[in-house]
Amino acid sequence: MSPLIDCHAHIIPEQALRRFPDPSKPAYVTAEPVALQRMLDEHDRVGITHAVVSDSFFMESARDALPDWSGVDRAKLFNDGMVELVGRHPGRFFGLGCIDPFGGDDAARELERLTKELGLYGVLINPSLGERYLDAPEAEPFLAAAKALDVPLFLHPSRDLPAPEDSREFALNVSVARPHQTSTCIARMIYAGTFDRHPNVRMLLAHGGGTLPFVAGRLDATWQGYRPGRWEGPDLLTRPPSSYLAGLCCDTNLWSASALRLAIETFGVEHVLFGNDLPPVWVPLDRPVETLNALGLPEPDLEGIRWRNAARFFGLPLTDARTPD
Repeated sequence: MSPLIDCHAHIIPEQALRRFPDPSKPAYVTAEPVALQRMLDEHDRVGITHAVVSDSFFMESARDALPDWSGVDRAKLFNDGMVELVGRHPGRFFGLGCIDPFGGDDAARELERLTKELGLYGVLINPSLGERYLDAPEAEPFLAAAKALDVPLFLHPSRDLPAPEDSREFALNVSVARPHQTSTCIARMIYAGTFDRHPNVRMLLAHGGGTLPFVAGRLDATWQGYRPGRWEGPDLLTRPPSSYLAGLCCDTNLWSASALRLAIETFGVEHVLFGNDLPPVWVPLDRPVETLNALGLPEPDLEGIRWRNAARFFGLPLTDARTPD
């Protein structure tokens, strides 16, 4: 059978957790001792052959657990631990680092270290810190380094969301607020000219691109209809906002065939990567596998989403060789 790469799987390496005062804290739901074997069992059950492993909330957890450490030292702790973790699963795991993208020149230097010295395949970053999104000046050194080094960026919502308290009931922070955070970040980057300053920066958006596929037309219509009289913020664009989306990638973590079709239409089939947010979202993976297979895509497009797009985006050392049946 052909490979199947899950690009969206979260594990905190045990080596990194050992420096935490309480490494077995229940809140660390992606801790290696808790989540790794369960993930491997589920991947084996549905035929996932490789995983791009990261963690979405480590920088926030480390900030709370290690308040006296600098942001870059917290990132180094994780990145070194990720190298050790993937080294125990050669050929099956491909590791991503983590960084505070608002960390200025220190963040840019750590980005270079984790790719050139540690051999990680990219970095997971969060869309915002407090009220600052990635269009903020503080993120410019990091984004410039990412562009110069051609490092893949996995944009994943943060634990601490810029969302009202009412989103905490019914897990609305997971189902609604996190996709909204991603969409707000990307929209701000488009309107603020961030993608024009850093063209072709490689970025993968979690959760099917948030709400962007559904609101892409509204971005264009309000950009056209609100300028100049009702427009707030700089007016920099020379082409419709939605046209920038074709330069980005997304995962398939939508649990909906119609939503997945829209994501494919919005970003392009060559920019969609199979990924499921497991762990920590322990939904059986039969459904996303079956949903993808049932779309009726031409075989080259299906193979792209299953593994080729991820191999190309992250620069993974995979060839056309098929895995044993």
